[in-house]
Amino acid sequence: MCASDNGKVTSALVAKSVMTRVGAVLAGLGVMAASALAVAPQAAADHSSEGGGSLGAPEDLDGRWASPTPVGKKVCPTKSFWVGDGWGVSRGSRKHRGIDLAADRGTPIFAVEDGRINRTKRQANGALQIVLKGSSGPKYYYGHMDEVFISGGDKVVAGQVIGTMGDTGSPGAVHLHFEYWKSGRESAAVNPKKFVRRICRL
Repeated sequence: MCASDNGKVTSALVAKSVMTRVGAVLAGLGVMAASALAVAPQAAADHSSEGGGSLGAPEDLDGRWASPTPVGKKVCPTKSFWVGDGWGVSRGSRKHRGIDLAADRGTPIFAVEDGRINRTKRQANGALQIVLKGSSGPKYYYGHMDEVFISGGDKVVAGQVIGTMGDTGSPGAVHLHFEYWKSGRESAAVNPKKFVRRICRL
């Protein structure tokens, strides 16, 4: 499902939009912790970017932008998905270095934890990517989004909508390619299966 998404990128930066965002915490009555977190960008005009996909923001905020319930301080990177190709699946001369989470086009993609956006770029295969440096140390790689709502250097909070699921760089295969760089070193991917099962309650 996921083609050439091992973290290799071109040197050209994807054009970025100046974004603002609003956040809302949905809390249940009588409980100490929020039961759901919804953070999404404010409405803004979308800006097309070369090679498919765009940078921009949803026109309306509604329930679909609410993130899954946090597990500790972490949030599942997407929702309403099914699991596709996993760690180690053959890619010809290489192995798959992440996990594919597939859902409908436009499904929101969330910041896994509080942190700062390391970069947003377009890979050589055309895929839009996001690398998030989490406050607890790891980095998280997201690939194939149709839209990206943040820019390199932006601070984000767990559950913030940072993009939408798409198929840039993998035409016809709408999914999120997710990598877990546990040590925080560049491209130091480890098998994310246990991590994803825990934070996504699989």
